Amino acid sequence: MPYQKLELATSHPVLSWANHELASAETQMAKNVASLPFVFKHVSLMPDVHLGKGALVGSVIATKEAIIPAAVGVDIGCFTGDTQVPLVDGKSYAIEALAKTNQEFLVYSCTNTGKVVAAKATAKLTRHNAQLIKVVLDNGEEIKCTPDHQFMLRNGEYQEAQHLTTGTSLMPFYSQTDQDGSSFIPQREVQHGYNHKVVAVIPLAEKQDVYCLTVPEYGNFALTAGVFVHNCGMMAIKMPFDAEKLEGKLKQIRLDIEAEVPVGFNENKEVEKSVTNWQGWREFSHLHPGVQRLEKKAIKQLGSLGGGNHFVEVCLDEENQVWLMLHSGSRHIGNMLAQHHIDTGKELAKLTETSLPDRDLAYFVAGTPEFAAYWHDLQWAQNYARYNREIMMARCKRILEKHLAGGKPSQPLMQVNCHHNYAEKETHYGEEVYVTRKGAVRAQESDYGIIPGSMGAKSFIVKGKGNHESYCSCSHGAGRQMSRTKAKKHFSLDDLIQQTAGVECRKDNGVIDEIPGAYKSIEQVMANQADLVEIVATLKQVVCIKG
Repeated sequence: MPYQKLELATSHPVLSWANHELASAETQMAKNVASLPFVFKHVSLMPDVHLGKGALVGSVIATKEAIIPAAVGVDIGCFTGDTQVPLVDGKSYAIEALAKTNQEFLVYSCTNTGKVVAAKATAKLTRHNAQLIKVVLDNGEEIKCTPDHQFMLRNGEYQEAQHLTTGTSLMPFYSQTDQDGSSFIPQREVQHGYNHKVVAVIPLAEKQDVYCLTVPEYGNFALTAGVFVHNCGMMAIKMPFDAEKLEGKLKQIRLDIEAEVPVGFNENKEVEKSVTNWQGWREFSHLHPGVQRLEKKAIKQLGSLGGGNHFVEVCLDEENQVWLMLHSGSRHIGNMLAQHHIDTGKELAKLTETSLPDRDLAYFVAGTPEFAAYWHDLQWAQNYARYNREIMMARCKRILEKHLAGGKPSQPLMQVNCHHNYAEKETHYGEEVYVTRKGAVRAQESDYGIIPGSMGAKSFIVKGKGNHESYCSCSHGAGRQMSRTKAKKHFSLDDLIQQTAGVECRKDNGVIDEIPGAYKSIEQVMANQADLVEIVATLKQVVCIKG
């Protein structure tokens, strides 16, 4: 569906993919944002748009030299720009050069059976001025990456670079051709006098911009250095199991996930080593002074789901393949950081007598100490959110493997990393701008993402079409059509039971505000953004865990 230009008397146009009239409060919120002097070109509204704080959820706002603290940034780590990646064309390229092409290319990936295959990939800049470590291999190769990037071990599992130790054996990249013409990895073969082991892991004082690949089908790629590494995230994973293996096990899977993943306001009773070893704790003392007392709480909440629209789901696709899907954020610490910076922005606006249509639209100007402090904390919070999801996903994956494979570790068949909120510096219409996606997903050409429905509806794995009028964005879900308070008054427990029929989930008064009827039709939302994304897979949940 093409967008509609709203008839609003604002200094910047508002383009809407919602395909319906906005309510008066929503219209006012759109007008408030579009009237800000630093807005670039226009404001884009996604099909799931609805009321938010200051700005509409489902709005994409590009700005020049300013940013609104209501935005939530994204930060994922990977490799320095000079890292070499071998392509199927027989040549190796610097990962930074691949990112600058903005094109899809073929890399080498490792399947769960150990075969090396060609896989489609895209590259992108993932973090500015990132902290680095150096991984030294026994073949003399040195790999500079962020401490949290994952390397594939010999057994097919993954381990973060910072946790690699001397003598750790990595999955080797050398190939031969078998009878059917496919390449494979001879697991025990030692070539050229080395065995792809780690010699040293060295923290570096330098910081650089870093890059990564997205390899949707296999979730990993080879480096010229001779090892395989994970691609840039895991928010949804396609497991190597079919629906038949789930039969009779759904309730116990739900109970096990609920026992392993704290929900709502709960936190972990015990703190696992992967949490205490997280590199982000070294930056905690540099966060806003108002959150310094929250470090212990932040540690205990790393690896917890939260409430509201956050969820863990076991889904089936059209081919009856099992998927794990997870949506969570930066928990209490992220909320508190945002609130402190919003308060700072409001105080600045008051001191400078800045006129704002809504106090929640207080902003920071690039080049000021307040902007720098906010941007730093924004990145930290998003890094926390990403790692939070990874810890939970690893736990849920182990639970599925326990029930479906006797505990044997498995490799996902496809992985997608989707950020539902995003603030980053990008180039649009030939100019560098800050793009804030509040309740929206980046959908550049070949970007893969997730658009979930409600707890009783379908979800979609999608591929971006790079529509620049939306600033290369799409919706982050179905979007609410009814407030939580109204949903609790309007629907009964019987309604919830009926609307979640066939889904193993909580069916009590505590989750009525998340009832499918409180959300827009995900099918209509998808139809409204056919010019923004194409559907790669359609999922339907069979297990849903809510906070």
